Amino acid sequence: MHRRRGVGVGRSGAKFQKKAGEMKAISLQSALETCEKLEVKLSEFAKKHAKEIQQDPAFRQKFLQMCAPLGVDPLLSKKGFWGKVLGMGDFYFELAVKVAEVCFASRSRNGGIMSLAEVKSILSSRKTKFQLGRASQSKSSYSTEDIKTAIAKLSKLGGGFRTVQVGKSTMVVSVP
Repeated sequence: MHRRRGVGVGRSGAKFQKKAGEMKAISLQSALETCEKLEVKLSEFAKKHAKEIQQDPAFRQKFLQMCAPLGVDPLLSKKGFWGKVLGMGDFYFELAVKVAEVCFASRSRNGGIMSLAEVKSILSSRKTKFQLGRASQSKSSYSTEDIKTAIAKLSKLGGGFRTVQVGKSTMVVSVP
């Protein structure tokens, strides 16, 4: 007793596999082309607005939010493409070092927990400045969002740095 199969069931499996492979290749190619176009547009935007990105913390934060879904960190290093375009380089790493210095210096007084506003106040009172871009533009402003981003980069190294929301206040924790 032979079982009858439906029309074309045995022979069409290979055709479906072939068509699925073609569709995946087309989809992948389309995604790669879209990413390339986005990178070009993002670099054009960065070149056009480099001064605002360097000087305005709110604009810088919006730019980072725009880059994040693409997996691009334009402020990561001076050596890469984005460092050349924006001239910002190690901004968050420099800021992270300054934040760590503030936290370590006050640890005996506050146990390693202090408000983000206090960290920013201490940095401001020290007149902490970072070199952004060319040497003539050595003054920079930074926001609490910039400090949060710097702390997030520190937290990846371990050592207990993180921010914690307590009510309406954001606290910086610098102990494990």
